[in-house]
Amino acid sequence: MDEMTKLFISKGLSLDDLVTLSGAHTIGRAHCGAFSDRFQEDPKGKLTLIDASLDSAYANELMKKCPANAQPSTTVNNDPETSFVFDNQYYKNLLKKKGLFQSDSVLFGDTRTSKRVESFAKNQFSFFESWSQSFLKLTTIGVKTNEVGEIRALCSSTNDG
Repeated sequence: MDEMTKLFISKGLSLDDLVTLSGAHTIGRAHCGAFSDRFQEDPKGKLTLIDASLDSAYANELMKKCPANAQPSTTVNNDPETSFVFDNQYYKNLLKKKGLFQSDSVLFGDTRTSKRVESFAKNQFSFFESWSQSFLKLTTIGVKTNEVGEIRALCSSTNDG
């Protein structure tokens, strides 16, 4: 949590922005390796849960989908409930200890951010309002202007190349 806080503050973002922008994990998929630090492989090649901040039933589902010998291309939904909908389900999942990444779980486990997680879990409109402000702040970080930047004619390549 301290590392994430330092990173966000160094970019001019707040703890509230950290909690809000983490809500992007309500959509998308993740490769098994992105959260494998929450499990340990025993000598027989079986995974066991080592992160107590994760619901054990959810952990068992993850270990079935991502066994120790899983292909690197194997993915799971970030949000086990509504992975294709941008909503506040991510925060509801955190209350149930179903945050896929360790960085998700610490948001509810830390006193500095737990109240905001609870608030967003109860009020989707509040999350959306906060999202619009935090995302706008995020989009202004590191923007190149004048001679340092360019408006590309084609996004995938620079204008001179």
